[in-house]
Order: sequence, then C-alpha cells, then structure tokens
Amino acid sequence: MDKKLFGLLLILFTLFLSACNGEGSKETNEEMEKTEQKSDSYEYDIVTVTYHEENVAVEYPKIINFHDEGKQETINELIKTAAIKPYQDTIASLDSDQQYEADGSYEIKLKNEEILSIAYRSYNNVTPSAHPYHLFFTTNIELNTGKQLFLTDFVSEIDIDFINTLKEAKYVGDIENEYEQDIRNMAFGLYENDEKLILELTKSQEGMNGIYVYVTEDALGISMPVAHVAGDHAEFEISINDLKGIDR
Repeated sequence: MDKKLFGLLLILFTLFLSACNGEGSKETNEEMEKTEQKSDSYEYDIVTVTYHEENVAVEYPKIINFHDEGKQETINELIKTAAIKPYQDTIASLDSDQQYEADGSYEIKLKNEEILSIAYRSYNNVTPSAHPYHLFFTTNIELNTGKQLFLTDFVSEIDIDFINTLKEAKYVGDIENEYEQDIRNMAFGLYENDEKLILELTKSQEGMNGIYVYVTEDALGISMPVAHVAGDHAEFEISINDLKGIDR
C-alpha cells in the first residue's frame, strides 16, 4: 500500500474506531464573530471570520491556540486565500453593468491533530444573468506540514476500480432521494467515458473542473458539478472501508 495513503487512511480509520467506543483582503471589511471554542482534546480551536466586499459576505474558519504560531499563521493564510478567491475572481470578472451578491458559510468536515477539512457553500447571483448559482468547494490541510491536500493525496491510484467504487458511493447531496438516480446520471454523464473521468479526477487539484474532495471521520467525500436544476453540485461519500478494499 502507498505509504502516503496508508498514513492518511490510518488516521481516519482510527478516529472511526474510537468513535464507535481572519483576516480578509481588507482588514476593515472583516469581523470576528461567533467564536466557536471547541472543548475537545485537539491542540487548537476555531473561530469564524466574515469576509465582506460590497454585497458579498462569506464566512471562513481561522485556527487559534495552535502549538506552533508560525505554522498557525501559514495555515490561516492558506485558509483565507482559498476561501475568498472564488468571490474575488468573480468580482474582478464583472462587466461594468453587472452586480454580484454572495452569501456563504462553511462546515468543518474533519478536525483533528493531523487534518482539517473544510467545506464551503454559498448562494451567488450576478445580475444581469440567466439565474443564480450555488457554489461548493473545499480546502483540506495537513496540519503537520501546513500543506493543502487533494484527492491524489488520499487515493494512491485513481483507476477504473476507484471509478466503479465512486459510482456506487453514497449520495449525500441536497436533492431529495427520489431523484438520486437522476443526480448520479447527471454527475457521471458529464464525462464521455471512464478514462475522461479519471483524467478530471486526477487533475481536480487545479480547481477548474468543479470537482472537490473532503474527508470525514469515516469517509472520503467527492463533490461533482451537475446542472443548475439539480443544485449545481452533488456530493458522494466513499466509506474508509471501501477505500481500503480497492487500494493495492
């Protein structure tokens, strides 16, 4: 088994077993709010920061009380940059007659001494345009190094076995279960064949194809783009046990 994958899987699987037993681009445009002190055994806490820019208001986390102040600063800068970049890019791309509003929040998918996995959701509207849209993206950080993690850091080989497992993964998106098969068809039907999907998953760290990954205590989550009528994105989760089964 790939050592990198084994180490990350071991961390997540150990947690699963045990369970069974700030600053923005403009300082004056940001505010600390909803301090979320966590009374757990990990060596850092999380507070919420709000980034404001005209009609854009999006929340993102900031870690405090980390054992390494230098690394804490590096991690927080990574979080901030990743969290506000999509909105800054949209603002920069507006035509003179367009206006943009966005309202976003985040969810901590995994918080432990090794990995912080963050998922962001937002409602976005550019006027004039055809319709509003919903944005979903993630940031995963290996706390020991301060480096961002991507799908290829969690899965040693993205091949046909992984694709088959992904297609059978649990749907955890926002649309009612009665439409689940339609959502699956949309998500995987965007790609002309499995080889194309493998390619897109492999290069998902570029953040340009709408594919994002997150981790929980017992699963690997993958968000994939779908049509606006289906919510703009759909999430699927592969259990750690299933991942171990396909890894060689």
